[in-house]
Amino acid sequence: MDTVYREITGILASKFEIETASLLPDASFEDLSLDSLAQVELSELLADRFQVDIGDDEIAESSTVADVAALLRSKGAAA
Repeated sequence: MDTVYREITGILASKFEIETASLLPDASFEDLSLDSLAQVELSELLADRFQVDIGDDEIAESSTVADVAALLRSKGAAA
């Protein structure tokens, strides 16, 4: 996977204490036990890390970790 994906999984592992083995590209927020509050926190962390404007609703609409990476890339995110 690319650097954006690795950065996302790093944030999920460190800030949300998710085991790296669970952070597969097709893992959903439900699979990772991230509730809506955690998703809001994640969107803020990602916006800060990648310096992009990303709404909470955009994160919530993403189905998987790979979808989040694609969303960030579409907004010009570069690690």
